[in-house]
Amino acid sequence: MKKWADYLISEVGYTSDHLVSIAIRHKDTDQGITKGKPIDRLTIVSDIQNGLFYITIYNQKNSWKKGHRIQAFSIGSIPYLRIDQNKVQLDFLGDLPEPVESEEKATHEQILRLEQLEKQIQELEEVNTKHKIIQTLHQQNKKLDDIERKLHDLETTNIQPNSLDP
Repeated sequence: MKKWADYLISEVGYTSDHLVSIAIRHKDTDQGITKGKPIDRLTIVSDIQNGLFYITIYNQKNSWKKGHRIQAFSIGSIPYLRIDQNKVQLDFLGDLPEPVESEEKATHEQILRLEQLEKQIQELEEVNTKHKIIQTLHQQNKKLDDIERKLHDLETTNIQPNSLDP
């Protein structure tokens, strides 16, 4: 089977400014279309500017349907991605579905990372608390050593501790 393109986009999510935030990219190989992986818009723009060919694809009952060629162009220094010829400051890859599964995975991974960071913070706080306790104990030991030294000095001079002024 003849390759459709170097890369295929099956799902896309947009920012509030209607720029691609994430896209699911597949590779068109001799063995078929690979499982999709999330990529960002700058990767797509860079690939197209470097001569790679992208198209959209649609999943239809366990097979893929070829979509449209994705083109990159710039207005000023800002690149845009579109499947039509409109030169507007918006990305448009057609009616591809949003990558809901990828967003859920990212959110799950973000939650796990947040939990790890919270655990690290808690451990650091515990270490800090232990350090403060150790410092306090060292200070108290120093005071006790000073008191013992003074008592020892008093005993060696045969002065009764009761006779000392506070």
